[in-house]
Amino acid sequence: MNFRLGTDAVKIMGRTKLGAALICVSLIAGTGAQAAPCAASVDTASLQVRMLQTELMVAALTCNQRTDYNAFVTRFQPELALQGKHLQAFFKQKHGSGAAKALNGFITRIANESSRRGMQKRGEFCRNAASIHAASKTMQPASLVSYAQSQHFANLHGISACPTKVASTEIIK
Repeated sequence: MNFRLGTDAVKIMGRTKLGAALICVSLIAGTGAQAAPCAASVDTASLQVRMLQTELMVAALTCNQRTDYNAFVTRFQPELALQGKHLQAFFKQKHGSGAAKALNGFITRIANESSRRGMQKRGEFCRNAASIHAASKTMQPASLVSYAQSQHFANLHGISACPTKVASTEIIK
């Protein structure tokens, strides 16, 4: 049985799609829309550590570096746990009761992005992860944050830094 849409049905569907699109735009751009969260420097450090851990987790699967990843997590477990608590607090502050859902979505998004990069340039991705693992074997756990900040993917988390307030230099007479 062939199903064909008449001219009136096409016009109605076109208006419905347009109406749905306008509703979506108004919901996104409406005055009730919540601004994207921003991160203070202490929060940015936690985001960057999570980026590093996620990069290595994806490499564990993509590049067969499971043993190295497990050694990394074991070696840096206290610092990873501390940064994880900071990250949870950040998401709780920014998203309230929706923090767990937002954090899970964030982790999924950055893992997908890391995986995409790994699939696009697998050799380079795996060599970079192997280099990180080699460096981490001699690194002190306290230097994990600064090391994470130095990675080329450190700021690909998609959360911008909060603007800093600058003290006024105006002289009051």
